[in-house]
Amino acid sequence: MAAAAPRRRLRPRLRACLDLIPRDGPVADVGSAHGRLARALLGRDPDRGVIATEAKPGPAAELGRRLGGLTGITIALGPGLDPVRGRALRGAVIAGMGGRTIIAILTEGDDVVRRLDWLCLQAMQGTEGLYAWLRRHGFRLRASARPVEAGRVYPTVLVAPPCA
Repeated sequence: MAAAAPRRRLRPRLRACLDLIPRDGPVADVGSAHGRLARALLGRDPDRGVIATEAKPGPAAELGRRLGGLTGITIALGPGLDPVRGRALRGAVIAGMGGRTIIAILTEGDDVVRRLDWLCLQAMQGTEGLYAWLRRHGFRLRASARPVEAGRVYPTVLVAPPCA
């Protein structure tokens, strides 16, 4: 099956991620959940290649059911950045998790992070702690957004890793 445009319009929280993500090269959607962002990334840039990950078999199987037939999306099982270790990527998006979880993913996947050009991060809570951690570890802010969805603000950042 060929890549398809998103079936539904993205909500503001995920639209902010899509708008910040550079248009070139393969990308990982870490903890892809329902796969809407992965589908939208592929719909916007059909030749880019998207790896949609999930940490547990049940959610990964559901993600495969939703996206598995789309050319250009690879479904990968494993925690954090483990499923994309050794793969050629330009960047990764980590959204829909708490700030401490994002910090743990970045710390445990440091070898992957340092090979990326960018990361798009959107913490559901613990944003200030995440931002302080990013500053302490030399990440550079490239762009930001503050989408509002259902009355809640979702701060979103595009950062460059220390070596990028």
